[in-house]
Amino acid sequence: MSKRIYSLLLCLSVSLGTALAQTHQITGTVTEASSGEPLPGATVMVEGTQTGTYTDVDGHYTLNVPGNGKLVCSVIGFKTVSVPLSGKTTVDFKLEADQDMLEDAIVVGYGSAKKISSLVGSVTTVSSDNIKNAPSSSALDQLQGQVAGLSVMTTGGNAGESNVSMRLHGMGSLGASSTPLYLIDGIPVSARAIQAMNPNDIKNISILKDASATSIYGSRAANGVVYITTKTGSYDQKSSITFRSQAGISTLADKSLYENMMSGPELKEFWVKAGIFTPAQIEANYTSLGYDADTKWYEIFQQFNNPQFQNDITFEGGGQKVAYMVGASQFHQRGTAIGNYYDRYTVRSNVQGRPKDWLKVSANISMTWDQNQQNDNWGGANSVASYLAGGLSYLLNPLYPATGEDGKIPEVTLSNGMTNPNYDAENITSVTDRYGLTGSTYLEIEPVKNLIITSRAGVNGYISLYNFTRNASYVGTPNNGAKTKNTTFEYDVTITNTIEYSFDINHDHRFTILAGHEGIANYYDYYTAGSTGMTDDRLLNLQNGTSASRTMSESHSESKFLSFFGHADYTLFNKYIFDGTIRNDASSRFGPNNRNATFWSAGVLWKAKKENFLGTTGWLDDLNVKVSYGTQGNAGIGDYSYYALIGSTTSYADGTSMIVSQPSNYSLSWEQQALFTVGVSGRVIDMIDFNFEFYNRKTSSMLMDVPYAYTTGFTEITANVGGLRNRGVDITLGVDILKTRDYFLRFSTTFNYNSEVVTELFNGLDRWEMNSYGLAYVVGKPVMFYCPIYAGVDPEDGQMMWYVPGDDPDVTTKEETTKVFDESSLIQNTGLRYNPPVNGGFSLSGGWKGLSFTADFAYVLGKTLINNDAYFY
Repeated sequence: MSKRIYSLLLCLSVSLGTALAQTHQITGTVTEASSGEPLPGATVMVEGTQTGTYTDVDGHYTLNVPGNGKLVCSVIGFKTVSVPLSGKTTVDFKLEADQDMLEDAIVVGYGSAKKISSLVGSVTTVSSDNIKNAPSSSALDQLQGQVAGLSVMTTGGNAGESNVSMRLHGMGSLGASSTPLYLIDGIPVSARAIQAMNPNDIKNISILKDASATSIYGSRAANGVVYITTKTGSYDQKSSITFRSQAGISTLADKSLYENMMSGPELKEFWVKAGIFTPAQIEANYTSLGYDADTKWYEIFQQFNNPQFQNDITFEGGGQKVAYMVGASQFHQRGTAIGNYYDRYTVRSNVQGRPKDWLKVSANISMTWDQNQQNDNWGGANSVASYLAGGLSYLLNPLYPATGEDGKIPEVTLSNGMTNPNYDAENITSVTDRYGLTGSTYLEIEPVKNLIITSRAGVNGYISLYNFTRNASYVGTPNNGAKTKNTTFEYDVTITNTIEYSFDINHDHRFTILAGHEGIANYYDYYTAGSTGMTDDRLLNLQNGTSASRTMSESHSESKFLSFFGHADYTLFNKYIFDGTIRNDASSRFGPNNRNATFWSAGVLWKAKKENFLGTTGWLDDLNVKVSYGTQGNAGIGDYSYYALIGSTTSYADGTSMIVSQPSNYSLSWEQQALFTVGVSGRVIDMIDFNFEFYNRKTSSMLMDVPYAYTTGFTEITANVGGLRNRGVDITLGVDILKTRDYFLRFSTTFNYNSEVVTELFNGLDRWEMNSYGLAYVVGKPVMFYCPIYAGVDPEDGQMMWYVPGDDPDVTTKEETTKVFDESSLIQNTGLRYNPPVNGGFSLSGGWKGLSFTADFAYVLGKTLINNDAYFY
């Protein structure tokens, strides 16, 4: 047991009576049955009286008792034991842990929190201990390798990178969103909102994986649910202040690509041997001009050992009626690209109250401000020079010196003709300020015992201000200053009302019934304006650009969801648990006749260890079997995909005219998913925890942009077509290598294998190639890369070679080669998958007397990316 629990128990008051009748003295020791460790703070009392005491730090007690009654020993987290006195003078107690009491309760739906062992649905929970120390700006990054079947990736390495990609059991759709539903205390949010959170404010993150757990969220849960529970204060807790500080550095893990490039002397030797330049030409064009260095340009254009630090302060506590937690944090991260940084400031307040026994209220508000500056030269501009100034700087000629005659790096123009990256960062700025608000409040009424009525309202919104400036004095574009400003305003409002009733019959039959209603309104507004041609750094306002260069545009969208749902679960003999869910969603994103869809699930949990024939099996500590099946929907498309939209064009008679820019499809409806899951979990030899799950996920009526006949004036239309299947296994193992009260050592690992197959396309096609992406959808295969396959260099003449496709382009062929590159004729199945079939992770954690360590590792096998950098070299 945790020492913190013991310390708490020692602070509790115990009413002790002193018998006036004839007494005799009893002594003894209270220990933990499994380890023999003493249990301080245990209560020892004479049954039916107020006579009692508690154990000291060594587990000893002494008590004067009247007569020969029973002695009862109890402590939180352990099973209570009673022993007849029968004239004894010494009574020792060995207490066994009460796992039901120790087990955490989590919220996974709209009702009350449930014990993890009583959940029919497949849920994995990552605690705050694994989140708060994440060396990242986002808590989502720390989920890598922690949850079997969950893949977490980022699309770049810049500071403040917000493009977190999360996939649960593969890609759920070929056209609609495959992003999970994110919730903070029950309120829908975006991944960007989670990045803006202080990870230390998070109590735990629960990943809902199967239909039994996700179907109550209906249309939004087709790709799983990520439920974040934030920390709260505790009732009857003394006020406390906690300050924590964290510091570190981040840098490139592997410089071998840079270091393997030719040095200056090696480059000259190569030129001569390859017949590119003669020694005389090198002397005339380079050496005689002072270009005879061995410069590592990547060290000039990049930053290494970048500092990162975070500071948090938390105030928490509570009285009998109110509990509170107020916290603030500051985070700074510098990126690899020069000028790239991310700063974040957060304030969170979570206040709960119980003014009456039948009434609970809560207000949870989080405000954030973050500022992010990107380097526009870091592989994002449409010129080779800009790419070279960023991640491809290792390709720059090393013979050019980085420093001038004075030994210093020039402040403006370098010897290779490029500008100093620090000068660029000062004169070309690209800064985004984001002000975010996430808040929720709820009112809970219990008019009669076990009947709970809850009303919750929440909002998640932000204002983003983007400001791009290029000084008029910038040497690359003199007297041509530039300014661009964007403003984004987006918010989601959610209102949820539920009623829940729990009851039991003879303690053997327990029922919980829940019904609810939910409404969601989404709002988005954006505008941008820009101009160029400013001639003075002091007058870089939009209106000071030339009138011909001024641009402006805006966009706006809204959508709404209305849902009604119900859930029921039934527990029989505390061994068999059944649950069922039904939900009807309506969305404004679909046509008037197709806005509603109904989703459902059913599941069962068998606590096999509680059966008599397994109860006495000593090596088996726990065993549970789960089976669930259900449906979910997906509405992850644009707000107006079914409408015929009007736009403007300048291609008609050299003038601007209005056109129909998007065709209508009033039959557009919900994407459907069906998910079957079966799992087995348990613990053996009081040492090994295991969880094995098999899932089969089928997507039908996918929301895809289908090619349209060009004669109609359109190129594509959004429609319900095609099918996709993801089938696989999740494995989670944990091993307690060492476990005592003073120290522990634990190894954990997760593994997922996912088999992806396209089952159906559109218009009767078996293959659809997308050459601009290098991908193809082929019925009966996973999403694969289709492009020419490089066969290396012919050693005889140094010419590049390419494999010639066979008769079937869906079969990877590496037999015949050609030196004639013709992309269209060389495209074939590369045998490389777009989505990885295997991902997982492993960790080792340990501790001794309050000191602890954790090492986490994550891996992905079979993931392929197109290397855009290779396009340039």
